Amino acid sequence: MKYIDANILLYAFTDTTEKGDASRKVLTGEPLFTSTLSLDEVSYKMKKKSVEAAVAAVEVLEHLPNLEFIPFLAEDVEMFKTYLKKGLGPRDSIHALTAEKARCKIIYSEDKDFDRIEIQRRTPW
Repeated sequence: MKYIDANILLYAFTDTTEKGDASRKVLTGEPLFTSTLSLDEVSYKMKKKSVEAAVAAVEVLEHLPNLEFIPFLAEDVEMFKTYLKKGLGPRDSIHALTAEKARCKIIYSEDKDFDRIEIQRRTPW
């Protein structure tokens, strides 16, 4: 199982280089998990272009057949605090605990902060 961080999703929508190509390829392949927080992060960045771009990005993500969204729930707060104690920021802690909940062994991310946790970090390029 593999988790995809919001930064890779953003590359898929905004980058025209190798990073964007590799990010788009990941999205069309194997089953992936991400947090509902990724919808916030992607739409926030895309809204800087336009509301329409933000809505379009969310619509693409919601219809990807191999992408499953995992919510952050009240019962996740203890695990959230564990990741905060490991030095991750709040959003990264949500991504990390979501990856753990989904039993992911790999997280696709460019964020080196994830190197502090047990889940292996990879970039698609």
